[in-house]
Amino acid sequence: MWTIWREEFYKIASRKIIWLGIFLLLSFVTFRLAAERDTYTITRDGERFWGKEAVKKDRELTAALAGRLTEEKIRQIYDQYGFFYYDFEGNRVGNFCNRFITEKFTNFMQTDGNKPEEIQFYQGEEWEQNVVPYLEQEVQWDYVYGWNDLSEMLWLSFLIVLIILSIGLSPVFAEEYTLGTADILLTTRRGKQSGIWMKMLAALFFSILLTATVILYLFGIYLKTYGTQGLDASAVLLNFAGFYGYIPKTVQGFFLFTVSMELIGVLLFTGIVMGISAWSRSAFLAVIFSLILLVLPIVWVKVFSAMWIFGVTVTKWITHFMVSMPVYLSVSTGFAFSKRDIMLHILLAMFVGTGAILFAYRRYRNYQG
Repeated sequence: MWTIWREEFYKIASRKIIWLGIFLLLSFVTFRLAAERDTYTITRDGERFWGKEAVKKDRELTAALAGRLTEEKIRQIYDQYGFFYYDFEGNRVGNFCNRFITEKFTNFMQTDGNKPEEIQFYQGEEWEQNVVPYLEQEVQWDYVYGWNDLSEMLWLSFLIVLIILSIGLSPVFAEEYTLGTADILLTTRRGKQSGIWMKMLAALFFSILLTATVILYLFGIYLKTYGTQGLDASAVLLNFAGFYGYIPKTVQGFFLFTVSMELIGVLLFTGIVMGISAWSRSAFLAVIFSLILLVLPIVWVKVFSAMWIFGVTVTKWITHFMVSMPVYLSVSTGFAFSKRDIMLHILLAMFVGTGAILFAYRRYRNYQG
């Protein structure tokens, strides 16, 4: 029985297109991070620092001010460093500390960004909406520049991994239909029962292993570049987080949550691909349909959900279903969902994934060429 698992795992792992895709992905994220580090700049006392030295000094500046974010600390950062801005050559003037307060608590985004005299703190209602939540929630502030970047790269890398998996896993059943080997395998008892489960188990294991490898690589290169500082800061400091809906307390908790949801998402997507592969007589068509189902939630959320074409209630339920699919499951914090909603999405993902796997089993088992 385990021989089937081993042979199927080897067959999936031997597809060169998978490793070419992973090599290109890891090369891209490595090159991008290296370029980001090399162009990283800060100014301190009129002196500009670049690259590794700039990152090191920025972390030191932030460490000296880390802790609970208060109005006094915001004023202290401003008194010490002024506002962050860009000079007329496009170079950054400032550091992480004043960049954070400038982008979050001032009208910086409404200015050209290169005229510090036009920048001012929010006033009145804008202060209440944009600043007060940080002060009331006892936000622990620290250096999260690298973690913000990683949160975005995790989602992008995960999306690319899903695309690679759709190409690599689609032939699991469909290829056997094309080659005519399914008729032979299904004449044996194991081939018609446990063999099917072993084939899908090999695909699930490979998907988890590949996804975990990419995630660990990403964490490794970001830790090497930016260090561990900021992991105990409040997760609301990250771009994919906010003050509404469920959000883990710390940056470390945020990434544990994100990785867990990505692993659930890859299991779900593998099940969907297995179902499509068992349904399709062509590996190529299986890839096409897998990619369509992968991007369908994006099309729905970005285009159709805003049209309310099925009415408010039905549209909301469809949207909840769409964001429980792999491409959105790991960025649930960006939608301000409650803990109850997220649990509902996980249950939906488990239900759809299990249903897809059972469909794949029955479809392949009852295949008659």
